[in-house]
Amino acid sequence: AQGGMSLRVERIPLPLPWRGTVYPTVIDSPSVRLLIDSGHTAAPSRQALLSALSARPPDILLLTHAHQDHYGGLPALRERYPNLLVYAAECARPYYEDQERTVLTHRDRLERFAHRAGLTGDLLEQVLSGYEVIAQSGCTAELERGLVDGDELEFGEVVVRVHHHPGHHHHHLVFELPELSTVVTGDNVFETNLTPPQVRFDDDGLRVATLPTLLDSLERLADLGGRGLPSHGPELADVSVTARRAHAAYRRTAQRVTRAWAQFETPPSLPDLMEAVFGEVPLPFVGLRLGFLLGYVDWVGLGEHYR
Repeated sequence: AQGGMSLRVERIPLPLPWRGTVYPTVIDSPSVRLLIDSGHTAAPSRQALLSALSARPPDILLLTHAHQDHYGGLPALRERYPNLLVYAAECARPYYEDQERTVLTHRDRLERFAHRAGLTGDLLEQVLSGYEVIAQSGCTAELERGLVDGDELEFGEVVVRVHHHPGHHHHHLVFELPELSTVVTGDNVFETNLTPPQVRFDDDGLRVATLPTLLDSLERLADLGGRGLPSHGPELADVSVTARRAHAAYRRTAQRVTRAWAQFETPPSLPDLMEAVFGEVPLPFVGLRLGFLLGYVDWVGLGEHYR
């Protein structure tokens, strides 16, 4: 998509290990090339990213949030383009500059929570799988600039407004391109699927409610409006319409959680509640479903049973 004669925005399709696609965004002007996100840690994603960028090196990398399908190209980019500048949320600085410690701290807190919530056996192993690999992925970078809500960045002809929209991740950023009435929305909203709220813990290891925060971010995204460029799935013709539709869909499933809870005489274990709400969940999808479930129990006022 073009704005005038000088600004071009393009999504780059990169493969994901689970046969999906993630879309970093390239913004080109005569004087600067911006890259928003960098694909997955898996080699095919990194190779496809470098191939797509081969015609012109990126000058600046903007990161929406620290999930491995968004920051995973960092090592390859740093090797190929040593002068690349990295911008991300200021509150994400500990993650990008000390990834291993941050990831393993989260894993330890998640393990303690899983035991409290009644996860055992294969369920427990599935929920905790993969963190050591992520911690060793080498996706670290010194940030040239830490971004906060309300920042307005000017790169030559390109203006980027920064919006902090947490919930899916506590340092999730949305990048608005006002000249094009376009918003790079990251993972906060999709055309057909709902995004999972983050499973997050405070410094005492207690779980923090995140779905209410994500819903607030959706309302703010709807207020921005314009065309949306999400990280997965098709472009959004009107981000306001999609964000409001997603908000209503979360509400409908939350009502299912309330009805399922009413079937139990005493507060159920998390696996029992998950089965009552979603039925039998295939093992590879347990972590995703648990993330959604925890978000819903927070929203309907039952989250204190699963802290």
